[in-house]
Amino acid sequence: MTDFLEIELTKSLEFRCDFKSDIYGIHGESIFFPSIRQSGIKIDTGAHGILIPLRTLCWTDSQIKKLLDDAVKHSRKSLSVINGVESVNNISSAQLRNESESFIKSYKGVAISILADKIVVGDLEFKDVPVRVTPHTTGNILLGMDVIKKMDNHIGTSRITGETTLLACPEDAISQGYLDALDKHFGIKMI
Repeated sequence: MTDFLEIELTKSLEFRCDFKSDIYGIHGESIFFPSIRQSGIKIDTGAHGILIPLRTLCWTDSQIKKLLDDAVKHSRKSLSVINGVESVNNISSAQLRNESESFIKSYKGVAISILADKIVVGDLEFKDVPVRVTPHTTGNILLGMDVIKKMDNHIGTSRITGETTLLACPEDAISQGYLDALDKHFGIKMI
């Protein structure tokens, strides 16, 4: 287990690694398999934050229903619509919050902001992390800029493998192992 990410670019030009989460008392995992396009978590500099389609984590219909019911009844401020490449929305987040319970619960583009008890990206563990979850969509789990911006990141051609490689480590936890990997892969010596 390392305290930094070391990821090779996939054939489809993405950085992906294993993902685990504990959200709403429910454990979920998505293991990265290079032959399965939407497995693991995708490092996405175009995403603002962490986005997790709950169906991708194999949440059951009853688990999703309970979370969605609680959000609609007790915390409408946590509701928003998804944007970006996987967007299916045609209304604003403010409009969504003012709709009926039945409309919100069936709206395919709804997202819920929630605090994840824990997420694990590769071997990096983060606790009490704000995430957005989608109850109806499937697809990519995205690690966005809210986490990436707090990391020291280097991408380049590895001198070891010859492959495009991402090394990333939380800025507040730079380790000797990370510094050694920077030197081995890229010839970068940091003091």
